[in-house]
Amino acid sequence: MLFISDEFFVFLLLAVAASVLAPNGNVRRYAVLAFCVWFYASWSLPFMGLLAANIVADYFLALGIQASASAARRRVFVTASVTMNLGMLAVFKYAGFFASTSNDVLHLLGTSLTLPVPHLILPLGISFYVFQAISYTVDIYRGLLTPTRDLARLATFIMFFPHLVSGPIVRAAEILPQLDRLERPPVIEDVMAGTKDFVLGFARKVFFADNFALLADATFGAPERYGSVDLLVGLLAYAFQIYFDFSGYSQMAVGLARLFGIHFPDNFDAPYISRSLQEFWRRWHISLSRFLRDYLYIPLGGSRAGAARTLFALSATMLIGGFWHGANWTFVVWGAIHGFGQALAWAYRQFLRGPSHARFWDSPVGNAAGWTLTLSTVLVAWVFFRAPDLPSSLAYLGRMLGAAPGTAHLDLGGLQTGLFAAAVGFHLIAYFRPQLAIPWPRSALGQGLAVGAGYFICVAAKAADAPFIYFNF
Repeated sequence: MLFISDEFFVFLLLAVAASVLAPNGNVRRYAVLAFCVWFYASWSLPFMGLLAANIVADYFLALGIQASASAARRRVFVTASVTMNLGMLAVFKYAGFFASTSNDVLHLLGTSLTLPVPHLILPLGISFYVFQAISYTVDIYRGLLTPTRDLARLATFIMFFPHLVSGPIVRAAEILPQLDRLERPPVIEDVMAGTKDFVLGFARKVFFADNFALLADATFGAPERYGSVDLLVGLLAYAFQIYFDFSGYSQMAVGLARLFGIHFPDNFDAPYISRSLQEFWRRWHISLSRFLRDYLYIPLGGSRAGAARTLFALSATMLIGGFWHGANWTFVVWGAIHGFGQALAWAYRQFLRGPSHARFWDSPVGNAAGWTLTLSTVLVAWVFFRAPDLPSSLAYLGRMLGAAPGTAHLDLGGLQTGLFAAAVGFHLIAYFRPQLAIPWPRSALGQGLAVGAGYFICVAAKAADAPFIYFNF
């Protein structure tokens, strides 16, 4: 049941109607939980049972952490929770990858032994709800949170359908206190704000991301057919595609939660204007960045345990963050590029950057140089994120950077391309006018009309038969 499917819109209308028409707070709260169960069960009933068992286990482990006076017993309970959650993620998401990699190593060693490669169906949203469950028990272990004694309340936090598919990764300390709002009918301010965010996120996904995907899919699907310029255009298209896709889904989730009175944190903040990789990760997938920082980077030593430990923590955090995205060596390389880049930048700031260097990087020329270097690194890393395997990634980069000729060219059209670019421009300027210091209407109506104009331009481009524009709804 995708957020952009007809079934989901029917489901959402029923969920909101049940919340509005429920006779009292308890019925309303359990009605929301019932719709969360329905949403997940519509994907897979067996996995619904697995998720329920996982929630019950975390519920009792959290109570055990709170009740234990001994630090050793508390460690046992939190270790059990983390091991259970990561173990489930490892089995369903990475078992096939580890088996295939082991077979490759055995083959290189000249043995005839072959391990069976499991082909397991990946449970919906497992990467997100595992991280949220870990944050719940770890925060209780750290004394930052008191466990809830209401199992339904914990289940609602873990299974709340707006964030279940694509995030953001919300923490129990942020959401559990807000669940009291589910006992009250939605207020008009939340409904209006939630509808706006959902519609804008929906538009990002179906107007922009899916259309940029057509260009990216063409070049990444057959890089040997295209020349350097076309491959660069395809890479830029993918950079916009993944941004509009991830940020669109996140904004839809923010809007959906707001319909029920729950406030999710923003997940993207103009990442492509960043002047360093560190800034990029403060703006890109913000909830994931916070999770990796608080639950991985700092426990690994952070920046308080010496230079060597800091460099290791930076590199390892991004390496694991890359692997979290998918069971493929391409994601590992993507994470390694970001980890090595951040480690290199940290070492430069600590040991080489003097006053004259600082003045340069704070100057307009330095800002432009930082932005160019950061964006170039991000784009190169996106090649590994998008390509199906390492040889394909290297082949794409080789042709793009080697001024290779091509036998085919992307059909971008003429006026239609300009219209689509204008639509994207309207959208980006309307969203990021504070960061870009661009004058723009301040009223909500003026901003809405400006953003809406961008979408109408996009519709005009489709009506003009733009060769690469379509609407997936």
